[in-house]
Amino acid sequence: MTNEAKVGIFVVIILILFILLSMQIGELTLGRKETYPITMVFSSVDGLKESSPLELAGVEVGKVVGISLNKDFSALVRAAIHEDIRLPIDSTASIATKGVLGDKIIILTPGVSSNIIEPGGNLARTRIPPSLDLLLTQLGELAANLTELSGVFNEVFGDEELLRGILNNVTQFSESAASILSENREGIAEIVISLGEITDNFATVSQNLSTTSDHIDQITNTISAGEGTLGKLVHDDTLYLSLVDFLDSAQAFTSRLNDDSTVSMLMTDPSLYENLLAVSENIRFISEEIASGRGTLGHILVDDDLYQEIKETIRSVNLAARGLEEQTPITIMGTILGLIW
Repeated sequence: MTNEAKVGIFVVIILILFILLSMQIGELTLGRKETYPITMVFSSVDGLKESSPLELAGVEVGKVVGISLNKDFSALVRAAIHEDIRLPIDSTASIATKGVLGDKIIILTPGVSSNIIEPGGNLARTRIPPSLDLLLTQLGELAANLTELSGVFNEVFGDEELLRGILNNVTQFSESAASILSENREGIAEIVISLGEITDNFATVSQNLSTTSDHIDQITNTISAGEGTLGKLVHDDTLYLSLVDFLDSAQAFTSRLNDDSTVSMLMTDPSLYENLLAVSENIRFISEEIASGRGTLGHILVDDDLYQEIKETIRSVNLAARGLEEQTPITIMGTILGLIW
């Protein structure tokens, strides 16, 4: 084997090892997956760069393809997500640190919504970790405060006379408290009993509220199931359809009122109204005259003697009519005999 062949084989082996090493650390892949774009907005993307990975449950599912600044001075991150990964619309993206070198990645936490982010859509929920510089600054301030506090404690407890005075004050306070408790033992006992009663009342009220809540739940469940009067009112379309029919009928009636000339005249012509008013006044006057016994009809309705006379007259007319009916055949027979003879 020639030296050139040995060098060629060595170079090929080095290339294969380099490719395998690159695949092992996740920087290269043998096949390129189809992706779709999404956007995310962060208040800060310190340390994040293009080609930073997006991970879901520890698995890389995309990469950052661009970072730009919005008009409101927030950071707009454009990412490419694998085509087979569909994120719910309420998912969360957070920037995290990975590895000892402090590489920044975006961790995706899926939501529970049934709606998914469409290609080109925006992942609205984002979070950023606290800045390391800010944490160090806060730790420095905390250390300074602890130093000041320790100095105050040293000043307080380092002075024996001041410490002795504090202990005396504490002793006097404890003695005063013990004296007050001994003198007001009965009152304190009553207060404790009252507090016990109050807690019992609260327990009763809480139980009543729980029962009321259960009843409200039962009522709402009944209404939701369409049971009972309220449930039928909520779920049954019959009431709605009846109301619609009633409104249609009312509209048709008002239209007829507007189109009917008589009703329109009653509503708009004052002379017709005055005539009707005069007629009603005349009818009222006539009815009052009749009711008071004035006039012929009034006498007929009120005077019993006139009623008896009319009754007798009608009876006489009936008798006369019957007599004529009985005499008519005799008269006809006489006429026939006269013609024969």
